[in-house]
Amino acid sequence: MYNLHKLFPKVAIVADQMTSFGGADREMMSMLKVFPQADIFTVLFYKEKYPMITNRVYTSFVQKYTKIFGKKFSRHLKVLNPIAYESFSFEGYDLVISISAGPAKSVITGIDQPHLAMVMTPPRSLWDNELNARASKFRQIYRWLSNILNTYLRVWDVSISKRVDYWSSNSEFVAKKIKKTYGVTPKVLYPGIEERYFEPVASEDIEEVRKKYSVPEDFVLVVSRLYDYKRVDWAIRAVQKSGDNLVIVGEGPDIKFLKKIAKGDPKIQFLGFITDDEVKALYAAAKVLLFCGIEDFGLVPIEAMATGTLVFAYKYGGVLETVSEGKSGEFFENEEKLVELLKKLDKRMYNKRDIVNQARKFSEERFLNNFTEYLKQIHEKESSKLA
Repeated sequence: MYNLHKLFPKVAIVADQMTSFGGADREMMSMLKVFPQADIFTVLFYKEKYPMITNRVYTSFVQKYTKIFGKKFSRHLKVLNPIAYESFSFEGYDLVISISAGPAKSVITGIDQPHLAMVMTPPRSLWDNELNARASKFRQIYRWLSNILNTYLRVWDVSISKRVDYWSSNSEFVAKKIKKTYGVTPKVLYPGIEERYFEPVASEDIEEVRKKYSVPEDFVLVVSRLYDYKRVDWAIRAVQKSGDNLVIVGEGPDIKFLKKIAKGDPKIQFLGFITDDEVKALYAAAKVLLFCGIEDFGLVPIEAMATGTLVFAYKYGGVLETVSEGKSGEFFENEEKLVELLKKLDKRMYNKRDIVNQARKFSEERFLNNFTEYLKQIHEKESSKLA
């Protein structure tokens, strides 16, 4: 249905480091339904984290260094990413698509090779001061060195934006950031979630997950990578004041800090990594999903809403475009407001059908329709250049 092989016979998809499956990877999986034979290029690839990827994956010299020095050392090799991406060759490809929140858009393509940059956000470490320094033993030195290095990397990031022929963003919020950072207006293509998220979860499946992880009947849920900018600590402090049970799904460098402020509270559970089906069961069982970080789009709230679950989200970023206040969720500006929302929560005030219908606006089918239509426009424009 969506296959555009005739328009673009050979396609390369360029991704940021593929070391932990996340939102950009989900969008890439959707793109592979349009280009199932596409080759994937990435600086670093942890195959065990991507068992669903059967495409050919090309990596860089950074992959070799990681094997020598270990995975923990890989974060210190990010300074080499610009060189790594520029080293890739795309000879023979009819279309290059970079999908990233980092330097993947810096690849060098031929004069007649269209390059579509699907930007999740301009690099947060450069433009939003997102350093994740809390997890570093030498956080002050790390922050100081990063500030010096980022001054030069910002100049580089703007300069390489000229290598991009076509732009897209995942939200109006990101479109504004791209316009301010690079001076271009991208096509907004909202990502979408798979149809399976809208399928009802059997009560026995929910009960099985409850028993497996000793999850209580009444709980609020956080599904997130555990980084400082995700602000999972807001959720922990909020439930400590509201008295709610909290289940946290996800992994990341902030885990020690978060467990420290949880203080061994038996009402707060850290489940780490669990399967997608188990996450879906928890979505369906949760009283409410808490979304405390600043996100440029965020698929998690949509996944939760698809199961009919309410979302309480921080009032900033792409979530303002996906959650309907008063119908599918509520917004908060600070921890105090979040505590207030939790204490006053009455699910009878919300209609489950309204919540699911809001999620329907961000289905994978809608994304694929918009994505293929944009690609047809790109092909038409490129063809007119040759006429």
